[in-house]
Parts: sequence; C-alpha cells; structure tokens
Amino acid sequence: MKKSLLSILAVSVLAPLALGAQTPAPGASAYFSFLPPSDRETLLAKNELTATGGSGSDLPFGAKAPFASELAGGMSVKGSSVAIEGFFLFPRPSGEVNLGLYNAVNAVASMEGLEYYSVSQKKIEKLILASYRVAGMDKPQKLPDPTFTSVPGFQKAVIFQKDNRLGDGFSELTWKSLPGGAIVMTLKNLQTLNYGIFPLVDPGNLQMLFVVVPLADKVAVYGVMEGKTAKFFGLERSKDESFRNRMRALAAWLGQRIATLS
Repeated sequence: MKKSLLSILAVSVLAPLALGAQTPAPGASAYFSFLPPSDRETLLAKNELTATGGSGSDLPFGAKAPFASELAGGMSVKGSSVAIEGFFLFPRPSGEVNLGLYNAVNAVASMEGLEYYSVSQKKIEKLILASYRVAGMDKPQKLPDPTFTSVPGFQKAVIFQKDNRLGDGFSELTWKSLPGGAIVMTLKNLQTLNYGIFPLVDPGNLQMLFVVVPLADKVAVYGVMEGKTAKFFGLERSKDESFRNRMRALAAWLGQRIATLS
C-alpha cells in the first residue's frame, strides 16, 4: 500500500513537469519544411524570401506556415490593392532569448532613424524621423518604452511616428506571445496617410503583421503588409516596390533589435 501511494505521489508531481516541458525549437531547415524545396533553398541561402500580390489571399507563403491562423485574425484590410510578404533569417543570440526578444521588439523609440531604399529618389534615405509611444491620439506626449521582467500574453499601444514619405501619424501596435516563444506584432494606421499632398491610405487600411520565431540556429521573422491605397496613374509599380522596401526596412529593424542580444 505504501509503495502504491508513493507511486501515485511521484506520478502526480512528475506528470505536470513533463507536460510543461517545452519541445526544443527546430532548426531553420526543418522548420521551413512547409515551403517548396526551391523556395526553402533560396531562403536558407539568401536569408530572405519575398512575394507580392494584389491581396493577402494571393500570397503563397504565410498561409502554409505554422502560425497561419494568426494571419487570418491579425489582418483585416478589405478590398486591398497591394500585399507583400517575406521571410527573413537572422543569427540567433546565445542562451535563453524569449524575454530578451520581447523587450527588444518593444523598443518603439529605436525605430527613429530607420533607413530604406527610396524608389523615387533612387538612394538610401531616412524613413522614420521620430518614433515613440503615447497614451493616446488625444494625449500625444512622449512616453518611454517599458522594460518587462516577464513576457505578457498580450499588449497594445498607440505610437506616433514622423514618416519621411507618408507624413506624421498615429498607429496602433500590438504584441501577442505564442507558445514556444514566438511573438506576433501588428501595426495599423489610425490616421490618413498621404503621398505628397494626395491622400493615399485611409485609417486602418495599411496593416502590417510580423511574427518573430526563435529557432535552434536562427531567429526567423515573417512580415506581411496589406494595404488599400488610392491609385495614381503610372505610379503603381513604384508604389508596390516602395512598400516592399518599407517592409524590408522594418524587418531589418527587427534584425538589429535581435542583434542587440548577442
């Protein structure tokens, strides 16, 4: 009877520990097995794989990814005219990275000074001239970025950015934690964005979603951008390329934040 009782106690203690143990993260080659072989080889060789389309449903990669359900819930642009997605690979910092990654991608102020390739100017130039948190659109005073001691399940903030191309504006930024340490970030404009003097994107019609996934040998970043934009005759191709470069710049910012943990 005593042996039986000890066995029961041992099972009751060890079983939850076993259930709570996390499965080791796969390497990049195994994780991206959902991609066609040629696309996977391109990503692993060049650390980047992108695609464009008229809407999110035209994009080939994200719908097959392990986090595909997050895309359906995180993007809500109806009648979109441009959609871009991409995978980007960065070196994985050593040690336990989950909390460090979460704090790194919460550093909104570090977007200030972000550069991208301007299609119209044909040169590298600053994209974000100012970036910081605010309490709300009616309370625009600059707030510091918080430092977290544990990873919250969900967080939402309003941010202000001075954009070199699309002007000044407020956006909503959210962070969601997934099992295994992945982080989902969404960004949505709260005000009209302009192309020069012309309105280009109505509030809520430019949305971006990034998924940061720590793997055994890399940190993978998936980005998707979808927008419903006004049409300007003769500028559609350059506009699409500009949005692609914008997403690349934001993915590079995430890569820079990841590198601060090394």
